[in-house]
Amino acid sequence: MKKFPRLYPRTIYGQMVMLVSVCMFLTLSITSFLLYAFRPLVPPLPAGPWTNILAIETGIEALQAAPPQIREAIAQKISGNEITFIVGQPAPCVAVPTDHITDFLQRMLVYRGNVTRHALRAKSCAPHDAGMPISYLYLPRDNISILVSNTPNHHLGHMLRWTMPLTVSLVSLLTITLSLTFWSIWHISRPLRNIATQADAFGYDIAPDPLPEHGPTEVRRLTHAFNRMQARIAASAEERTRMLIAIGHDLRTPLTRLFMRLELGGEEASPAAMKHDLTLMKKMLNGALHFLREQTDAEKAEAIDLASLLESLCHEFNVVGHTIHYTGPTQLICICQTTALERAISNLIENGLKYGTEVRITLRTEGRRALIDISDNGPGIPANLLASARLPFYRLDPARASDGGLGLGLSIADAIITRHNGQLLLSNIEPHGLRAHISLPLGTLPAA
Repeated sequence: MKKFPRLYPRTIYGQMVMLVSVCMFLTLSITSFLLYAFRPLVPPLPAGPWTNILAIETGIEALQAAPPQIREAIAQKISGNEITFIVGQPAPCVAVPTDHITDFLQRMLVYRGNVTRHALRAKSCAPHDAGMPISYLYLPRDNISILVSNTPNHHLGHMLRWTMPLTVSLVSLLTITLSLTFWSIWHISRPLRNIATQADAFGYDIAPDPLPEHGPTEVRRLTHAFNRMQARIAASAEERTRMLIAIGHDLRTPLTRLFMRLELGGEEASPAAMKHDLTLMKKMLNGALHFLREQTDAEKAEAIDLASLLESLCHEFNVVGHTIHYTGPTQLICICQTTALERAISNLIENGLKYGTEVRITLRTEGRRALIDISDNGPGIPANLLASARLPFYRLDPARASDGGLGLGLSIADAIITRHNGQLLLSNIEPHGLRAHISLPLGTLPAA
C-alpha cells in the first residue's frame, strides 16, 4: 500500500510557519463568510459617521415631496426621540453660540447635494431638561424646522449591525491566534519539560527509563542525545561498581594467603612467597587504574596510515615467535588517536594468541569507513556470552583471577574504538575461532 507523504512538518520552524498560515487562512475565511452573510442586512449609510444625517435628509425629501396639507401629519409620524420635524411654524430654540456638531451637520447635508448653504440655516440651541445639546436646522423656502438631539450613540442598533462583521472577525482572529499559540507552545515545550523533569530525577535514580522520542525534529534529537547521555552515565556508574566489586573479590584471595602465611610462618612466610602475592595485588590494581585512564584519555587525533600500523603490529608479534598474517591495502589514511588505537588492536591480537595459535588480520574499506577483521583459530566464545565478554572485569574463566587478570582487554579495546566513533563486534567462526570486527570512520575526529 502506497503511503502518502506526511504533510505535518517535523521541525519547529516548519510547525510555527504552518500554524501562522493556518491561522491567517481561517481568519480570512471566517471574515469573508461574515461579510457575505451580513452585508445584505447593512443599510446604506451616508459618506460620514453620523447616521442621523441620512434620517434628516430622508425626512426633508419626504416632506418636500408631500402635498402641503399633509406635511404636518407626516412630520409628526417621522419624528422621534432624537429628530423632531416641525412644519409651518418655527421651533422653540434659545440660541447659543454654534457648536462644531451643528456646523458639521450643516456641512454634511450641503455636501450631500440636496440643499444649499443659502437654503439651510443652522444654529445651536440651549439644551433641554435632559441636558442634551440641540442643533436647530431651518429651511426657509419650505418652512421646515428640524431639532436634532446630539446624543453620543445615534442609531446604536444600526451601528452594531454595521460593525458586527468586523467585530466578530477580530474576536475570531484573537481566539484562533491565542488558541493556536498556546497549543503550539504547549506542544513544543512539553518534551522540553519532560527532559527537565527527567534530568532533575536523574540525580536520585541513576537508571531511569528512557524518554519517548516524539515532537519536532530538534526536540527528538535533543531527547535522543539526552537518552544516550543518561545511558552512558548509568553504564559508567555500573562499570565503577563492577570494578570495585571485582577488585575487592580478586584481592581477597592474595590477602587471605598473606594472612595465612604470616600465621603459619616457616617457608610459607618466606619473602619470595609474600612478594609473589604482593606483585599479584599490584598487577591487579595497575590494571584497574590503567582502565580508568583509558576512559579519560585526551590524546590528540592525527592522520595516520592504518595499513602501515597493522603491518607493523604484525611484524612485532612475528618477531617474538607468533604467527600473524595481514591481508589488505598497502596504504589507508585514517584520522585517529594513534597510541590508543594501537593499544586496542594489540589487546585484540593478544586475546587471539592467548586462546589460539594463529591470528589473521584483514583490512578493507566500505564507503567512508575502514573495516578490520582480527580472527584466531581458538575455541571461540559461547554465543550466549559474546555480549558479556566486552564488559569490564568480566572473565569467561573465573579461575584466571589467580594470575592477576581482570578481564579488561576487550573492555579497553571496545572503549577506545567507541571513542573513535567506531564499533566492535565479536562473532564465532565455523568450525572454530573468534572474529573481532572493527568499523572505523576514515575522515572524522574521535569523539570527545
